[in-house]
This record gives sequence, C-alpha cells and structure tokens, in this order.
Amino acid sequence: MASEVWPADALEAVPQCPYCGGTDRTLAHEGVQDWAFGSAPGLWNYWCCSQCQALVLHPRPTVASIGQAYARYYTHGGDQLGSALGLLKQRVRNEHWSQLFDTSITPRLGLPRGLGWCVTWLRPWIVEPFGLRQWAQLPKGVLIDVGCGNGDKLKLAGQLGWQARGIELDVSAVQAAQALGLQVEQGGYELLENYREQADCLVCSHVLEHVHQPLQLLGLLLAALKPGGVLLLSAPNAASHLRRHYGENWRGLEAPRHLAIPDATWLRDWMRGQGFASTQVPSHPLETAIESERMRRRALTTEPADVQAAKAVLRSMAPATLAEQDVVQLVCERGKP
Repeated sequence: MASEVWPADALEAVPQCPYCGGTDRTLAHEGVQDWAFGSAPGLWNYWCCSQCQALVLHPRPTVASIGQAYARYYTHGGDQLGSALGLLKQRVRNEHWSQLFDTSITPRLGLPRGLGWCVTWLRPWIVEPFGLRQWAQLPKGVLIDVGCGNGDKLKLAGQLGWQARGIELDVSAVQAAQALGLQVEQGGYELLENYREQADCLVCSHVLEHVHQPLQLLGLLLAALKPGGVLLLSAPNAASHLRRHYGENWRGLEAPRHLAIPDATWLRDWMRGQGFASTQVPSHPLETAIESERMRRRALTTEPADVQAAKAVLRSMAPATLAEQDVVQLVCERGKP
C-alpha cells in the first residue's frame, strides 16, 4: 500500500477547516496509511485546526474519487452472529434490554418479568448501543437513520415502536437492509431535503467525519427535525484520550475516509449555538483500543493479544472526561416554538 499513491488529479486542497472555516493549523499526523482496512493507497496528513481543534485531512480525495477508498470497505457487512455462542449472546443482550426498558426486543430468552434478575446482573458487561435508551423512552414517531448501513439499528428501533426508515449510500448495504423488509432509500444525505420537519428522531452515527461538507449535513439534519425532535449524533472525537496514546495508530483516523474529525466540545457548543439542547453521553473505548492495537501491529485481523493489550492500556489511563471521550455522542433536542 505504501508503494501505491492516490492519483494527483484526484486530490484537492483544503484551505479552510470544514467546520469553522479557520485557516491556521498545525500538522498533527504525517504519512498516515489506511491501516484500518488496507483498501486505499497513499500517504495522508492530518492537520489540527487552531480555531476549533478539528482534525482535517489535507489534501484529500475529491468527491468524484473518494469512492475508491471504499472498494474493500466492510463495516456494512452482514450479521456475524452465526455461531451458537453468538446467537446466545444476542438473546441474552436482548433479554437484558427488554427487561430494562419494559419492552420486547427479539430474539430474546423470553424470561417472565419476575426472573429478569437472571440477566440484569450482567449489565456491567453488556454495552448499551448509543440511542437505545432514547428510542425506548421517547414518544414514538418517525425515525430516520442517515447512513443506516445494513439496517441493524433500524430493525431495533422498529421493534421499539418507531416508524423507522433509513438513508444509505452503499448499494450492497441497502440491498441487505431491504432483504430484511426494512424501509431504506439508496443515496446520500442530500435526500434529507425530502424530509424537512418530518422526523421525530434522527440518527446520524459515524457519518459526519466521512463527508466533504459536514456543515451542510448538519444543516439538513437540523432542518429535518420536527419541533421537539431529537437528533442522536456521533463521530470520532479529535480530542480523544486514545488518540493521545496511539497517535497515528488511533482507529479514529481511518485515512483517507475520515476527512474531518470534529472536537467534542466544539461540536456540542456549535449545536447549542443553533438553539438545540445538547447533552453528551459517555462512550465505550474498548473496541477502539482493540482496533488501535491491531493497527499498531499493521494487521488486518485482531488477535486475543490485542484485546489484552487494549484492556491493559485502559486500566493504566485515568478515566476520560467528557471532552476526552473517544467518540462524541450527542443527544440534541430541538426546542418547540
């Protein structure tokens, strides 16, 4: 991969920060490669915006060429819970969430309410997906997931009573979601233009860092919400405590697909400046640490040693503040007139 280069005529300069428009910057990471997936050639530089602290890829692939970086991109693959153990874990997780939120998420174990304690004691070891609590507790209505992938979260939201639909650029992911009977449109975030003030809940998980014009995406998201609607927004955090530790090997970089990575504090404050009540929810760093250990080895598959090393790193670090969370997760509520 290092011997290959991205075509010069398929690159563009980024003279201003895509988030704040600032022009003053410092070099943060030089010569980064696609150690996450090994699917994109080239050496890439990330710059830190002096104004908003975002990490900006400069130069970056053009809109016309960026698709080449996704040729072997597989985050939207099918469900990997095919083994008996995997299916059992899924049922235990769903049973726990069903008991916790007094609902029914299938497939589950089907325990009666009085036996919920059989799985609730596992809570410290079950990672709660960002948004699940809000989907369970908010009044149900229209939910739109922008960048919904193969529809795993859409399916979950539908089970919780939402009128769930998705927007997804990847054709194969759309086909996988539609095969499950989910309502998913193929296309970019520009399709949000068709949903102005129609969504009671919007989900935009790990999409912001992939787009050339993140402020345009944010504007369309905000416009699509009904008064009183809620946006669940997540992205890697440029101020991540794990980035400080792993540097160029931080999983959150993912060159060259991650074009501009926002700073958690700046993004939260920007949303508040648009009139949204924005609350940051802590994230779970273990998966990123494991992947960063794998990338540090320049490997494409994880090993048990990566898990152990990642756990050791996290044990050695002080707990991350909200500003230092590995992923910024915002619950943003649009005020009613």
